[in-house]
Amino acid sequence: MSYEMKCCPGDEPRIEVTEEFVKKNNFKIDFSVAKEVFNGEDDFFGFSKEVAFRFLSFEDVKNHLSKEYLEKIEKGEAKYVQVIDVMEAVQDFLDYMVFAWMKARDERGLSAVRSLYKLSAWMKILSRPDVADILLDNSLSASYGKPALRKVCDVLGIEAPDDIQ
Repeated sequence: MSYEMKCCPGDEPRIEVTEEFVKKNNFKIDFSVAKEVFNGEDDFFGFSKEVAFRFLSFEDVKNHLSKEYLEKIEKGEAKYVQVIDVMEAVQDFLDYMVFAWMKARDERGLSAVRSLYKLSAWMKILSRPDVADILLDNSLSASYGKPALRKVCDVLGIEAPDDIQ
């Protein structure tokens, strides 16, 4: 199954999620962790919350939605969709990883940091806190997070571009 890309594409080909990749990395959505990430104070700018939001039920997020959006939902013009499919969630992570490579490569300071926080949130929610910790390890944050991205790719078995070191 092919999933809609929800972020800007990077400058590398899309990595398609497979059941084998999901099983090998023991990914599972932990909705209670998504709530913790959303309600926590993990990062100053709230980047992690952007990821966690999509894993929460409508009841959990409705107080955070705009009045205009809620009106569209009531009229049937819009629909809130919670991510509950682990394959879709992992595809979103992989898409964002490719985007993060581009931000690190282009030396986009805040964007590169944002990518690390968002990828870390996905890993927490997908039951891989060990990988989340790698992404936020300050000793791996040099060069716009390239060392952290490389290490995560190595741990998860993702073929990263040679310049992501």
